[in-house]
Amino acid sequence: MYKFSFKVRHKGCHETRFSLDFPKHHITVIDIQSTDPEEKQYFYYITGSANKFDEIITYLKKSKGYKLVKEIERSRDTLLLLVVLHQTGYIQNIIQKHHGFFIELHTVSEGYEYWHVGVIKRESIDDMLSEFKKMGELKVLHIGEVEFENTILSKQQKKVFTYAHEQGYYGTPRKTTIAKIAKALNLNSSTVGEHLLKAENKIINLSAKRI
Repeated sequence: MYKFSFKVRHKGCHETRFSLDFPKHHITVIDIQSTDPEEKQYFYYITGSANKFDEIITYLKKSKGYKLVKEIERSRDTLLLLVVLHQTGYIQNIIQKHHGFFIELHTVSEGYEYWHVGVIKRESIDDMLSEFKKMGELKVLHIGEVEFENTILSKQQKKVFTYAHEQGYYGTPRKTTIAKIAKALNLNSSTVGEHLLKAENKIINLSAKRI
């Protein structure tokens, strides 16, 4: 099997525009499957300054592309939203058309969408690339063979998750914050938030299968 990673500045995409207008906030997107090719439901896990959270919600509600924007919860540096997005073109529609599957959640930062896709046939990547190039500014980050069964967490996810656990991030009450973890590891807060969310999802899914 093959892993295909890329970033794209998607022309005409409301999600990309949102990221360009709030470049200091990092968005991790949890896709809730929809049968309508022009409408998608997502959870947005947004990390960044809480001072902008109300402005972000107002911005999205005024956007013509968002049919629903509902706050689920927020903390000092994270905001979780349920949204329904309506537009004519989606990256995931192309991925699914060519029998690709998502290896990781897609993220959006500084106007770029970041995708990590698995495929069975190498030629599927070339087919997707020809369509993605028509959708905006595209940069391939990685193409290569992988063995999925040997990997639970990436090296960086393991490093951040292990440090967070050791520092009491998952204690009750929490003994540290994402900002403190980021400072100690010389990373920005949005990167730490993304790594923790991905690690948590992988560990929870793996544990759920064993219950």
